[in-house]
Amino acid sequence: MLVLSRKAGEVINIGNNIRITIIGCDRGVARVGIDAPKDIPVHRKEIYDKIVEMNKNAAKTNAEALRVAMEQTFIRKAEK
Repeated sequence: MLVLSRKAGEVINIGNNIRITIIGCDRGVARVGIDAPKDIPVHRKEIYDKIVEMNKNAAKTNAEALRVAMEQTFIRKAEK
């Protein structure tokens, strides 16, 4: 792990297209601005972990149960 010290307003570049700007630090909380291309997802770790968990659960979904649930949804919509 690379550990850097930066002051407010200073920038860290990652590759050619990601810039991390230190916005400020107050009472032990750092504010960081991240400028990255839209095709590169940027998430807080707790959000990223939740996305991974949800993807794992979705991969375990029984395909037949999903098909039945989708059919029931379409039938209900058609009945309205």
